[in-house]
Parts: sequence; C-alpha cells; structure tokens
Amino acid sequence: CHYISCKERVMVMTTGLKNYSNVHFSDEEVAKKIIAHFAPKGRILEPFKGEGAFFNHLPEGTQWCEINEGRDFFQFTSQVDWIVSNPPFENLTQVMSHSFNIAINTVYLLPLSKVYSSAPRLRLVRDIAGIKEELHFGSGRDIGFDIGFPFAAMHFQRGYRGPTVKNWANFKK
Repeated sequence: CHYISCKERVMVMTTGLKNYSNVHFSDEEVAKKIIAHFAPKGRILEPFKGEGAFFNHLPEGTQWCEINEGRDFFQFTSQVDWIVSNPPFENLTQVMSHSFNIAINTVYLLPLSKVYSSAPRLRLVRDIAGIKEELHFGSGRDIGFDIGFPFAAMHFQRGYRGPTVKNWANFKK
C-alpha cells in the first residue's frame, strides 16, 4: 500500500492501488439526515440500494435497483420525481446522465471533487440538471468513509438554472 503521514494521521493513498474498492457504504444516520432534509415525495427511486442505508428510510413504495440483486439501474427507464442514493464513483458521468434523464430531482452523496473536477460532469449540470443545493457534511472521514475529500448531498434538479444554496449538516461521526 501507499501511505502518507499527515499530522500524526496516516492516510491510505488510493490512487493507482490494485483492488481498491469503488464501494463505500453510507452510514444510516447520514442517510436519514439527507432524507429528512430533502423530504422526497412522489415517485422515488433508490438506484444503488446496497445494504439499504437510504432505502430503509425512504417512504413506502420507493422503487430500487441493485446490480448485485439483478436490478440494473441502467435498465430502469421509468420517470421518477426523486432519486436519492450514494452512487458508485467509478462510472459517475454515466450515472449522472441516466439519473438526470429519468428523474426531476436527484440527490447524491458525493465528494464535491467528483463533480467540480470533471468537465463532462459539469456540462451535464449546465445542460440538464443544475445544482439546487449542497448539504455539506465535512470530510468523508467525518461520515464514516475512508476518504478525506469534502462530501455533500448534492441536489440536482432537471432544468434548474438558479444559484446553488450551501447548507451545513453539522454532522460528525
């Protein structure tokens, strides 16, 4: 493994590591805070159910996908009012594109750099679904991930062209 020391803290360098997992399961308390803040209603999809951190707290009738259970998000084509999840980062551009085409509102828990450091993703934001709000949680380590980048629940809304509201969740694991 590759490590760097940072003020008495050892951090794993993930770039270029073999077998580094793209899967980062969400803390249920973080998921509940996101759901309470954005209060999705109507037709809802949890496209990356995983262990159910989000799904278990979304309203009854929420639809779900999970590739490991035979329900591929990219095969889901029904229109929904809301998508709420922690998506995989590996194919995030494709995930965002598909999400914005089937959902009016999309809320994804993401490292901010995954959106702001990608020209193709910023074009999707500009052309399809603007960022209505960012609910900031601090670093990934503050919410249980082994990633130090700043994380936010980002609310994208199809056709939105207004300013981005920035809120802070004051959450520390």
